[in-house]
This record gives sequence, C-alpha cells and structure tokens, in this order.
Amino acid sequence: MKIGILGLPQAGKTTLFQTLTKGQAQATSSRGEKVHLGSVPVPDRRLDHLGAMYQPKKFTPAKVDYVDAPALETTGRERGTLASLTALRDVDAYALVVRAFPDPSVAHVMETVDPARDGGWLVGELLLEDLAQVERRLERIEKSVKVGKKPEDPNEYEALKLAKAALESEQPVSRAGLSPAQERSIRGFQLFSLRPWIFVVNASDEQMKVGEAGLTGPLARRFPLIRAIGLSAKTEAELAALPEEEAKEFMSVLGIEEPGLTKMIRISFEALGLLSFFTVGQDEVRAWTIRDGSTAPQAAGAIHSDLERGFIRAEVIGYDDLARALTMAKAREQGLLRTEGRDYRVRDGDILNIRFSV
Repeated sequence: MKIGILGLPQAGKTTLFQTLTKGQAQATSSRGEKVHLGSVPVPDRRLDHLGAMYQPKKFTPAKVDYVDAPALETTGRERGTLASLTALRDVDAYALVVRAFPDPSVAHVMETVDPARDGGWLVGELLLEDLAQVERRLERIEKSVKVGKKPEDPNEYEALKLAKAALESEQPVSRAGLSPAQERSIRGFQLFSLRPWIFVVNASDEQMKVGEAGLTGPLARRFPLIRAIGLSAKTEAELAALPEEEAKEFMSVLGIEEPGLTKMIRISFEALGLLSFFTVGQDEVRAWTIRDGSTAPQAAGAIHSDLERGFIRAEVIGYDDLARALTMAKAREQGLLRTEGRDYRVRDGDILNIRFSV
C-alpha cells in the first residue's frame, strides 16, 4: 500500500511524514523537485502476539509506503504544483492534510485558518488535473471520430465521456458509474479521483481535547464520502520520540486512546478495502495485505505466484481462536482448524497454511 501526502504550505504534512517514517526516508526527484519516500510497518497487536508465541527467526509486519512531495501552491499553475502532482501519480490513496491549529507565528498561505476551505481547494485541484487529462485524451479521440475513424477502444471512449461529465459536476471519477471494463480501460491514466482520499486535520492539543468530531465535522458535511481523521502532528512527533511506556503515559495524560498515526493507517486500510492475514512458523511470522473479498488462492498468490498456480486447499484458523487455544497443537485438538477450498473468501485476521502442488 502506497499513500501520497498532499497539502498546502505550513499545513504540517512534512512533519506528519517525518513522524510516520521516523526520519528514515529516501530523497528522490521529480522534474527537479525533491520528493521523499518512506516505509512504515503497520502496527498490529495480533502479529505482535503471534511473534511472541512462535519466537520466529524472522518477523515481518505489513508495511505502508508514504510519498511526500513539495507543498501545492495556491498561486496558479506553478512548477512546484505540477511536479508534486506528477510525483504522486503512482500511489493507491491520498492523505490530504489540512491545517486547523492556530499559530500566529506560522502564516497561512490563505491568511486565515479554515480546514473545510483548504480541503475544498485540494479536492478542486485534483479534480481539475483529472479533467484536463481527460479532455486532452477525449479531444484526440473525437478528432479521429470526426474523420470517420472508430475509437480503438470503445470502453475507453465511453469511460472518458462519463469521467468528464462527473468531473464537470465536481464529482470524482470513482463516482462516474463506470463498468469494470470501462474503469480498466482508463486505469493507465492514473487519475487522482479514481483512488480513495482521506482528510487529515492537523490540530492543536487543545482542539483535540474538544473532540475529533468537531474538527472533522465541516469536512464530513461538505465531503460525506471522504473519510476524515483529526490528529496533532506535533504531538504525534513527540510521542514517536518517546519509549513505549512513556508514550502510553503521555497519551493517557492527553486523553488519546489511539495514536493518530495508527488511526491513519487503519482508516487507510478501510478506504482501500484491505485486510491482513498471517502466516506463522518457527522460520517466520508474517502479515500479508490483500483486498477484502479475496479468495484463498488469491491470498496464496500474495505469498508467491507458485502457491496460487498450484493451490490445493488452505488450512485456516482465525487469530482469536488461536489466541484462546494458546498453541496450534491445542487448536488442532479442539477442532478449531478447518480446511477451505478455492472459493473461500479470506477474513481479516485469518492464519493460513497453503497446501499446493506445482
């Protein structure tokens, strides 16, 4: 899973990125602009427990890749804006960071702090970028149609027309009513609005104490289909720098039940329709990420293509069942393991042992 982080200058997106990646990021470039890439292990108490049970030689959590590009400019089509958007094409979802925290020493590019306005501006920029790309491609196709040539791909032509209508109505392409074939036909354009968006409202500690609903409410009312979370990037940075026990105490003092960064990853999984399953053993305990609704062979393919190609069956046990049984041997004695075939849809928290032959 790869998530691109977008935001206006001084919104706190780079602080958020540095906190997520604990400063372990690589710099690359896109059209002369510096872009930062970093990977983050997905926190999962279930995986931690499985690691403690098996004491494996190798312990591998799932990971999220984050991309942080230069802040978007509000003064027209600046070079930095285009470079930022280009660098963020190849991602699965977008975190749109908007500022809520008041700080007179940090000027806002729009002079006042208004998360709903800023969120609307970011959404508008992405929709405009998509519309420009769709119109350019449609124009080329329609020139050919006017001289009597049929579109090479009718699905693409119809998809672009539907996409244009949605974008002109300020709706994302994901809401354009595309058929699966139509969506596949334009996937190569990497349109921003075909992928999920998440609002991250960067607030002060005082604002967080009032309640997350009050922070995200204006955005939720304006954009009901976009998930929104509130956090304090500054506080999250402080928490990330503390030892685990001290961080828990600090969270308790602040009334934080779940770290904002954990919440952000969880919401990202939900937005993308992802789930985690596990493989366990003395050699390795590992978390794998797949689409919700994936079958057992598809889950096997996430591990290795040979496992999907030669899939026979899967031995399955839910994490909760194994945790209650304490060991796999006891779980087997209690009849908690079951055998599933090709049509089984993997559930979040399943532990799989794939039987295959190639």
